[in-house]
Amino acid sequence: MIKFLANVCFVGSFCAFALGTLGLFRLPDPYTRLHGVGMGDTLGVGLGGLGLFLLSPSWALRIKLLVILVLFWTINPTMTHLVAKAGLIHGVDPVEGTKLIKG
Repeated sequence: MIKFLANVCFVGSFCAFALGTLGLFRLPDPYTRLHGVGMGDTLGVGLGGLGLFLLSPSWALRIKLLVILVLFWTINPTMTHLVAKAGLIHGVDPVEGTKLIKG
């Protein structure tokens, strides 16, 4: 049963990465592409880490996986936001019709 749940997590991880990659190629501007890839990566790594957590033999390894997941879930959205903010500062325009909140 645990192996089945881990395999479901791995398939979900693959689907999240695949949808993020599809978003990279299909979305219209750099900001929506960043959003698609950032969400796909965060969900894909989360599901892959959960699958590895379920299959890990020791608690020491599980704690290490949890630390890695917490770091990734903190760093990945933050860096995606910073890259988008740098693009706005340097004048990369979003697609026509996008509302910008000046702040």
